[in-house]
Amino acid sequence: MNQQQTRLFVVVDPTAEHQLALVKALLIAKLGNCHIHAFLCTYKDIKQAENYASRQDFERSALEDANHWLEQLMQPCEVSGVPYTTEVTWNSKWVDSAIRAIEKSGCDLVIKSSFRHSKARRFFSATSDYELMHRCACPILFTHQAQEWESDRILACLDLESGDPQHERLNNVIIRDARAFAEIISMDLYIACAYTGTIDSEHLPVKTQGHEITREQLGELYDIKPERVMLRQGDTVEALQAICDEIKPSIVMMGTLARTGIKGKLIGDTAEKLIDIVDADLLTVI
Repeated sequence: MNQQQTRLFVVVDPTAEHQLALVKALLIAKLGNCHIHAFLCTYKDIKQAENYASRQDFERSALEDANHWLEQLMQPCEVSGVPYTTEVTWNSKWVDSAIRAIEKSGCDLVIKSSFRHSKARRFFSATSDYELMHRCACPILFTHQAQEWESDRILACLDLESGDPQHERLNNVIIRDARAFAEIISMDLYIACAYTGTIDSEHLPVKTQGHEITREQLGELYDIKPERVMLRQGDTVEALQAICDEIKPSIVMMGTLARTGIKGKLIGDTAEKLIDIVDADLLTVI
């Protein structure tokens, strides 16, 4: 994340009365030097165009209405003196349009509202949350609530069991971005690692008596106080959920590795499973 001016890309929901993502973006912007880019994708069925001379006139009118509505939503930014820009597009597949806009914007963070889904819906239909996780190369903050964060803790979840270069890179990205984000919003950084067997230190730049690593060593490795290092053995999702219940972070940050096909649906990312069961906002990096 850029530690100078942070560029926030906000996905505006055209179907929602309350824009959770926009409220949370404004909260972040007030805490740091941020620019908000509000993105709105709209689309209406051609059947609604019967009173227009052409489809182009219908589309033009709908875009004008959407632009006017979006400018009204941005009034709190105007009042607060937060710099912002807006973008309205026309597309029946809004995620495709959002991905293109995100890539073009050069943003540091995407913010999107999220609502809990049943396991069946997550499995049988690709929700927009999953699509963004798998396709967006930028960190994404999925927010459940519009109000201010209740605690001053951000929890960065690491995978120290895998030991492969891809997970090692992802761990470094998580720590780097979590530290930068914690500084922007003035939160204390905690790290968590859930493991099923033992954490083998052979692939980590630390020296241990045996192979198993301690919270003191991880704290030294990542320059974090040992009391803010959470180690828990057991099922990954259950262990991380227990840690969240214990320290009650406002934000949980973790990496997500794209998976496709039936194997991906059956295995799933830990981030995909946690998004529906933790009370905290979820911040993902890829």
